[in-house]
Amino acid sequence: MSLLEIRGIAKRFGATVALDGVDLALEAGEVRALIGENGAGKSTLMNILAAGVRADRGEMELDGRLYAPASPLEARRRGVALIHQDLSLCPHLTVAENILLGVEPSRWGWIDGDAARRKALALLQHFGHPQLQPDRRVGSLPIAAQQVVEICRALAADARILLMDEPTSSFQREDVDRLFTLIRHLTAQGMAVIYISHFLEEVREIADAYTVLRDGRSVGTGEIARATDEHLISLMVGRSIAVGGGLFPDRVRSPGGEVLLTVEGVAAPPALRDASFELRRGEILGVAGLMGSGRTELVRALFGLERGVSGRIAVRGRALAVQGATPGQRLGQGFGYLSEDRTREGLALALSVADNLTATKLSAVSRRWGWLDLKRQ
Repeated sequence: MSLLEIRGIAKRFGATVALDGVDLALEAGEVRALIGENGAGKSTLMNILAAGVRADRGEMELDGRLYAPASPLEARRRGVALIHQDLSLCPHLTVAENILLGVEPSRWGWIDGDAARRKALALLQHFGHPQLQPDRRVGSLPIAAQQVVEICRALAADARILLMDEPTSSFQREDVDRLFTLIRHLTAQGMAVIYISHFLEEVREIADAYTVLRDGRSVGTGEIARATDEHLISLMVGRSIAVGGGLFPDRVRSPGGEVLLTVEGVAAPPALRDASFELRRGEILGVAGLMGSGRTELVRALFGLERGVSGRIAVRGRALAVQGATPGQRLGQGFGYLSEDRTREGLALALSVADNLTATKLSAVSRRWGWLDLKRQ
């Protein structure tokens, strides 16, 4: 008998069909990869399992008994914990407070701070992050460190089934290795894991089995070691595709295009000390480096989001102000910026889609005297 069985799960959001008949079985001690393109329904299924969303139809069984939790708290008490793709932490609380939220150790009705700190340290030591001190505020941590806190919070619930939705999206290789070592240790003790990742090489490294979703339906399942990449990709996209050819359209780039952006000696201490490059028309320039190497600080400095910036920036040969530059000025100069933290920096979640899309150029949807034209917006 499987630890978890899902049969015919379906979910609709208005006119959008997110899930349309998903079947999945999970054994104790197994890592099952859930594979599919964006929009296939992977995260929706995870949210149904964790009781953040209720299915429209279908049934689930845990240990052979009906599993239909009424709340995320009930799901956690039944041993199902979700590590969210979009972090769900309390930035004003400490690392320890976030990890043990809802399961705080107590004495005579009072939270035992020393015991909480020891338990948090025991979970954090699996990752060895110097920035991850139990008493540090989560809001002051980089995204990768916050993702570790999210993982540790799920582990603190003593889960039997761990749902991991893109857990390594902000990790460098060293952190991935630590996480995989931890997963192997947990599954050896009988924990089961459903693991979502877009990286097939990562899936092959950690998963025992796979289930593929396409357009909200489960279209394939089996042992990962017996499946080729070509087979998995064809299940994901619904047609046969040769790996290494035909997956993406060919791109023809003309060498020697006009230099649009010149960056010389740009620094934003302490992380960014000296960065220089040229960006040409029609070119995609990749910026690579380990965590803390200054990648994020570089693009933030170019967009006027870092203080103490020095160096030279020029667009089409025209020098731009570096010190004291603001994001508003950069928008006017033709720059755009996509933050790695889309929840806190990329979007205004309380505003509508239309307000978010037009926030960087309200003049395009305004009448005279500064009034918004809502119809045009």
